Amino acid sequence: MRKILILLMALGLNSFAWADFDEGIEYKLLEKPQSAPTDGKVEVIEFFSYACPHCYNFEPHIEKWKEKKSDNIEFIHVPAIFNDNWEALATLYYAAEVLGVQEKMHPIIFDAMHGDGKKARSFDDLKVVFEKNGVSEEKLTQALGSFTVSAKTRRAKTMTKTYGIDSVPMVVVQGKYRTNATLAQGHGNVFKVVDFLSEKIESEAKK
Repeated sequence: MRKILILLMALGLNSFAWADFDEGIEYKLLEKPQSAPTDGKVEVIEFFSYACPHCYNFEPHIEKWKEKKSDNIEFIHVPAIFNDNWEALATLYYAAEVLGVQEKMHPIIFDAMHGDGKKARSFDDLKVVFEKNGVSEEKLTQALGSFTVSAKTRRAKTMTKTYGIDSVPMVVVQGKYRTNATLAQGHGNVFKVVDFLSEKIESEAKK
């Protein structure tokens, strides 16, 4: 497999046009596989953080893939938590979810932190971003202090550890395989690997 890819590259061809990928190269097994859906769905989780500029740059690739992904794939965002600052940002993600504005606010938060016209340098700045987009400080504060947001944040923190996440963005397929831009050789190739793994899982389930 490696020799074929090297030959393709030597000929000036795109090696990622090849339909196969190798464990330990474009993707790796989780040290401790986690539970995943058993209803025929394939679970794809992106671990991310609003503090991560690489996650911001990865977002357009996620959105492009979501437009054409298989209906059999269940895609989930999970805010990774490595420290207190990232934990606070995770609560914002889940507060937006509880308030029903997660789809709207997700790209807005990223843009506020990493876009050309950066508007947010602190947690308070991000609260102002919510207010400017129709979420009052009172409603946001209530959501941030809710049991649901607290529970979801604790679960995200636990998942960061149990899935062995040590960098972001990281994509985990069916609680078993992980890949990222480093392994896949670029953000644009990550979902080629994800689609390959999804087909692999579906094929194995039919045996």
